[in-house]
Amino acid sequence: MNVDVNQQKKPINKIVLCVIVVLVLTIIGVPFYMRNINTPKTILKTAVKEKDISERNYVLCKRTVTTGFDWYIVKDENGNKNTYEHCNIINANPFNELNLDADFIFSDNTYVFYFDEKNTYYSEEMSMEMIEYFVTDWDILYPVKHGFPNFFSSKKYITTGDVRTDTPNQ
Repeated sequence: MNVDVNQQKKPINKIVLCVIVVLVLTIIGVPFYMRNINTPKTILKTAVKEKDISERNYVLCKRTVTTGFDWYIVKDENGNKNTYEHCNIINANPFNELNLDADFIFSDNTYVFYFDEKNTYYSEEMSMEMIEYFVTDWDILYPVKHGFPNFFSSKKYITTGDVRTDTPNQ
């Protein structure tokens, strides 16, 4: 009885293919589950989508590192996008309320600042118009970026994993 060599390889090829498919689905599926479906136990803040923001006055801002203010406007209260004007956020501030770690701070998240009052004035020192928002509350815009490539952190939440474990010098 002659057995064809090709017929012997077919079951082995199918097994190898199945193993590869299972590995690929696991490698892709676990991070997808952790980032999109899993709800962490230690949620500090839930991200919002812009379409779900209430009718309150708000601006969308990102953090910047510059002399002067720590924020620039990516969408103002009139819906104008990419104005890139620097602004001062007074009162509610995510970095004052949460002791966020550096990876999170520099991860280019967009923050929603709800404000009651806006003040614009001319600064002689800076030779330009300055904007201040008196903020009552803030949210983070979906998706949440956690800094250094982190395949397992949720895009929906700020968690205790985003908070510094050491205490800053007072």
